[in-house]
Amino acid sequence: MNIAVLIKQVPVSNDVTVDPETHALVRASSEGMINPADLNAIEEAMLLKEQTEGKVVVFTMGPPDAEKALRDAMALGCDESCLITDRAVAGGDTVATAKVLAAAIKKYGEFDLILGGALSADGATGQVGAMVAECLAIPHIVEAMGVKYDASESGKIVAVKKFHDKKLSIRCALPAMISFNFGCNEPRLATLRTKRAAKSKPLVTYTNAELGLSPGEVGIEGSPTVVVDSFSPKSGRKAAMLEGTPAELARKLKELIEEEKGK
Repeated sequence: MNIAVLIKQVPVSNDVTVDPETHALVRASSEGMINPADLNAIEEAMLLKEQTEGKVVVFTMGPPDAEKALRDAMALGCDESCLITDRAVAGGDTVATAKVLAAAIKKYGEFDLILGGALSADGATGQVGAMVAECLAIPHIVEAMGVKYDASESGKIVAVKKFHDKKLSIRCALPAMISFNFGCNEPRLATLRTKRAAKSKPLVTYTNAELGLSPGEVGIEGSPTVVVDSFSPKSGRKAAMLEGTPAELARKLKELIEEEKGK
């Protein structure tokens, strides 16, 4: 089974700056890391790879330094990687981003399964996975907790997800896109040996010219939505530690709630 994993390099901390004109995050101002939920997707890809003896290719779109995230992913076991980097695709919204990622996947090769995190730690829109699936005309299962593969059921995969207090098993035809919740598994850690090996694994770079998308489809020009403003939330409130018995705490909380309602 050939698997593609979509990852995003996100800021390590909230200490980032915002471009005053585009209102987008200035990612060069902060150290980057693999989006946490994407690590869960990589782990699911590794488990499937061990069962099916396929290969795993990791994709990301971003500036040239996003190569670090791809090398980190390959240190976790991904076999190959693809970086889409071009000023023409910069600043795109989720629609424009999905078009670029889908085009890169098509150009790279055929995949039985595409995996990714359900939400990113910075934007948290939860839209890109579904949009990539739509661009590729394949089914999509969102907020999965895991996958099951049965070799006897060729061409199908079973995704497991929670709905309230129930666990659902969803059988899906391949190829398909599955987005995983953060914390659905325990991602493996890279070792010194795997980090060294990742340095020599294949990394392909695409520009928009190679993907063949028109300027009107990508970047800011190809984005049907725009960020009109961004700001840091301000609050003059201070946290208070409540102490007492359960009954006393309940009474104090009720008083605080009633106080807020009266404002």
